Amino acid sequence: SPGSNPYAKANLDWALYGFMVPHCLIRLYTEKFIDAVEGVGKMQEQKGTVPVAAAEAFLEWYMEYYYDFVHHHHDIEESNFFPWINAALKEKGLGAIPAKVGTQHEGLVKALNGFKERLGELVEASKAGASGRGKRSEILATLSREVREFSKEMIEHLDEEEANVAPLIRQGLTEGEMMKKEEEIVQSLGLGGAKKALPWIMEGLTHFDPTPTKEYARKFYNNVPGPLRLAMWASWNSSHATQNKGVVEALGSSETPVKGGACC
Repeated sequence: SPGSNPYAKANLDWALYGFMVPHCLIRLYTEKFIDAVEGVGKMQEQKGTVPVAAAEAFLEWYMEYYYDFVHHHHDIEESNFFPWINAALKEKGLGAIPAKVGTQHEGLVKALNGFKERLGELVEASKAGASGRGKRSEILATLSREVREFSKEMIEHLDEEEANVAPLIRQGLTEGEMMKKEEEIVQSLGLGGAKKALPWIMEGLTHFDPTPTKEYARKFYNNVPGPLRLAMWASWNSSHATQNKGVVEALGSSETPVKGGACC
């Protein structure tokens, strides 16, 4: 449920941590996505309009950050992470990841594509000014309903993946093998992907890490190659704060984000 921490009472260890890394930010930012839809809805209700700049910023944020990361995460699971786990399980005669875990992605991807279309429609309805008022209200009401339904399905999916796959990881792999796989996935992001993902993952991990010293967040950070840690410190963290976190939180507060990420 929103606001609860699924890792506070879970059997949190190195195996579940492998899912916690990407899942934390999806959990956190699915809530921020809902907040943004509600915040833009309040703009429409209270002012009778949604500024074109706000609608465009919402679509841009969604495509550049949320849509891109969730798609990329599912691709990594299907093409790399899950086949790698299954190969280790097969080698030890331990079975395989349940097929239904992968097939759930199809429905989630369909919903993600639907949100892309709705937010594009919102931009066009915003450009229509007063004549687009009814259309904007209709789009935002639909988005509110659909994003909440999607959130429920997404969280159930993440919970199910963690419940079904983490025990198999404990049986078939070692902590050292998981750390190497994490390094490999981070390196596969490329510089552009790492710039977006690493500060974001750190925000998600820090939010959900139930340990007093945030040991799992520190573990991830310490496993990031030194040059990328330097880039995070120098500019990537501030870029994340303004272009990702700042934009979606401004929308959630019914404010129009401005270029550079501050809000007016």
